[in-house]
Amino acid sequence: MSTPAPGRRTAEPARRSRVDATVRLAVGLPLLVVLAALLVRPGDVARTGSGPEETALARTTVICPSGEGGVVAATDLDAAGAVTVRQGKKEEPLRLAARRPTRVGSGEAPVVLDAEGELAPGLVAGRAGSPQVAPECRPPVFDEWFTGVGAGAKHSSVLELVNPDAGPAIVDTLVYGARGPVDAPRLRGVAVPGRSVVRIDLARAVPRRDELSLHVTTTRGRVTASVLDTYDELGRGRSATDYLAPQPAPATANLLLGLPEGRGRRVLLLTNPSESETRATVKVVTEESVFTAVGSRAVVVPPQSVARVSISPLLRGRNARDALGLLVESAAPVTATARLFVGGDVTHLVPPPMLTETSLVVPRGAKRLTLALAARAGVVQVVSRAADGRVVADEHVEVDPGRGAVLDLPGAAELVTVSTNGVEVAGTVLVAGDGDAVLRLRPVVRSGLVADVRPGLPSA
Repeated sequence: MSTPAPGRRTAEPARRSRVDATVRLAVGLPLLVVLAALLVRPGDVARTGSGPEETALARTTVICPSGEGGVVAATDLDAAGAVTVRQGKKEEPLRLAARRPTRVGSGEAPVVLDAEGELAPGLVAGRAGSPQVAPECRPPVFDEWFTGVGAGAKHSSVLELVNPDAGPAIVDTLVYGARGPVDAPRLRGVAVPGRSVVRIDLARAVPRRDELSLHVTTTRGRVTASVLDTYDELGRGRSATDYLAPQPAPATANLLLGLPEGRGRRVLLLTNPSESETRATVKVVTEESVFTAVGSRAVVVPPQSVARVSISPLLRGRNARDALGLLVESAAPVTATARLFVGGDVTHLVPPPMLTETSLVVPRGAKRLTLALAARAGVVQVVSRAADGRVVADEHVEVDPGRGAVLDLPGAAELVTVSTNGVEVAGTVLVAGDGDAVLRLRPVVRSGLVADVRPGLPSA
């Protein structure tokens, strides 16, 4: 038997060891890579992004719907400059001085005002016509409710849609009635051409005799919606018209402020968009307290329906003299409107939003500011300015939880600025003339939001 040469005994094992290591690496590395890919998920990566950043408002649009008389525009800040005014096909600049109301032409067509830069955060406007019909001038809104519209001979409403932009807009409207949702195909997918207005007579689009409510949603573009409401007693009775203001969303507490004086019919209209029945209680708001009137009963609101109840019994006797408004509290969120037919004039009360500061353009004439629903005790400063920008009153009003407050405003006032010491409060201005109109205090938009956008891995 031959003996292997020296060195050959160790050469073969060494070669096998190197081969085994190569094989292990060839098989093991891909497995490690796959295992690492399975263990690491994009969702586990720490995200360093943040929410949208608040920034000064650089541009705003305010739209006044159709109405009598011209439009009064103003800025409630120290800035001065030019804004763009469009009415129909006419477009022209308008120079605004700081805190001085300025008239914008005339005519009944809708008016669109665009402001940029320092004028944007303080732009406000209002109609200067009869106080009996005083619409709200406001920016476009994408989702809102109109409670208590009509589509019959005695009570009829017209929905007006104004598109301020060059591109087309699309609007969908859901209709609720006394017995549930109403099929209204003519109100679905309504196209509003660029820089134009579309008016829909509900008596033609969805003729009905019961009380209705509208849920208006803009699915494309920007639109400002408004409702002109007409109540006709027929025969020898009088016909009266008023703008019905919108409500941003249903709520469990709805404050209705600014009750006009006089005798007449007063009804409360509630919309329950949920699929379950709910109940609501109605309380009276005075300067001394908020209380449930003796003999008042809960209002039952069926699911996805509109309920109507007379509130005239709540506003008799002492309540008729002291009542500033009504507070409707419900188990489930509802929308609310009080329709008052007093002295041959129709007036609507719609819940005003909570705010800490605002400015409002108001018609000339007798005016009364009403405040309520303060979360805590505080002081509200009210500054009234005439058409020339002159301060005609600078007053302070104390507000407390569980009670209302009233302040008579000068008849010459056209721009009213309200600010608090940080206390949120809701309010309206009742303007009296041949008829009454109630204008809500609405917060002025001072800032905008810029989204935090950055490259990143998609979420798992």
